[in-house]
Amino acid sequence: MFTFRTSPPTTYIPPNGEEMREMAGKVGLRSFSRDLVADLCNIAAGGSVNSPSHYREVVRRKADESLVAPNKDGKWQLKDWSRTDNRSVAVDEKAAEGMKYHQNVCDFLQTIDVTKFPGETPLEQAMSCLKLLSKQQGGSGGGESGEPLPIFSEEKTTPEGVAKSLHETMDMVESLDSDEVDMLDPEGKKHETESSDSDRQRTGSQGLNKLAVAEDLVPGSDKRAMLDISRHLDKLSKMQTRRQRLVTPDPAGEEIHNRPIRGLSELARVSKSAWATRQQAPAYFLYQAVSGQLPVRERVTRQEKKQAIFILVDGSGSMRGKRHWKATGVVMNRLKAVLSGDAEVFVSVFDTQLGNVRRATNEAEARKLIRDFANGNFSGGGTDIAASVKAAHKYLEDLISKGELLYRPEICVLTDEDSSVSGVRKSDVHGTTVHGFAMEVANPLLVNFAKSTGGVGIDRF
Repeated sequence: MFTFRTSPPTTYIPPNGEEMREMAGKVGLRSFSRDLVADLCNIAAGGSVNSPSHYREVVRRKADESLVAPNKDGKWQLKDWSRTDNRSVAVDEKAAEGMKYHQNVCDFLQTIDVTKFPGETPLEQAMSCLKLLSKQQGGSGGGESGEPLPIFSEEKTTPEGVAKSLHETMDMVESLDSDEVDMLDPEGKKHETESSDSDRQRTGSQGLNKLAVAEDLVPGSDKRAMLDISRHLDKLSKMQTRRQRLVTPDPAGEEIHNRPIRGLSELARVSKSAWATRQQAPAYFLYQAVSGQLPVRERVTRQEKKQAIFILVDGSGSMRGKRHWKATGVVMNRLKAVLSGDAEVFVSVFDTQLGNVRRATNEAEARKLIRDFANGNFSGGGTDIAASVKAAHKYLEDLISKGELLYRPEICVLTDEDSSVSGVRKSDVHGTTVHGFAMEVANPLLVNFAKSTGGVGIDRF
């Protein structure tokens, strides 16, 4: 038995060390606390957290056994930097510190819902929980003893807060839609496999995939920043995307549909069933014809136009780090419209002029673009927002004028440059909506320019 903090239910046999090591290998956990694994397994199986009185003497005995030798003067140093030659006093202080730690762990155990974590058994769920905990600062220990974990000793964190953070991460994984998964994992390495249910139960692949996604989304991670930004933009009505569906009359069209009659000259095109009404009620038939109630068959051509979205990303070196991942979140959000079939997205990293333009028209291109952008480094020189916005506008106008099935052009500007954009006006981008995001800086002129075009403008994004 590895732990004294919890008790398993009478019908449950806790895992042994070998079983723990095997499961740790499956989830990729290099070190773990056997005591904490046992605790989590007991709780997942329906066990209980013991009261402090249950283990107080055990903690004091361990403190006595592990107390360091006194100094050359026969004294022990206490936490307040005073010294004592009384071994009992030194043991009491160390035991009190140990009790505080174990009570923090117990508070965590009473709060955590182990069943939220991937796995079919208490051990799988416990190890998944520990793997996610290890991604938190201070959440991992060395060796199989693995304790004490700094995260339960630090004053700046609370056990309840740690559990809440893990719960929120798993809730976020459960809330991901397929498009978000595609953008967060463009390689498809963490997608759920297409194996049968029996295969999933045997290999645990489904749970491991979910755990891998959860690891990417812990608070403070790069992909968590991406997802947070993308979901924030989803809430902005001005950034909603949609495709345009047009149905135009075409004598050579392959599709036939019915539409209301537009005048008596079209009576010859009325369906035969409608003419039966004329035989029974001529006046009513004429009334239907005049009021446009009779159906007329017509050949048509159906056409769809996708929204054109051009993303301009400031290529200066200062856009690295946190700003880069925020920018990646915006790219991710816009590329979801490619996955839904509502838009085509163009991305250019600019400096004093428009850079190479990347285009995504389908799922495969969207996956490649987000992967390349996320892994890219910004290394441009100066920044000329006005010139780049005008160039992007012309780029889209040229495509539309050549017959590309695009409409409702939109330009998103992502920059941490705080100078003006006075070189471009609304009249220079007629018919195009501009969204401006000043990345962690103030750029009121960019914000106001974006709003003047009907777009979104955000300072200190």
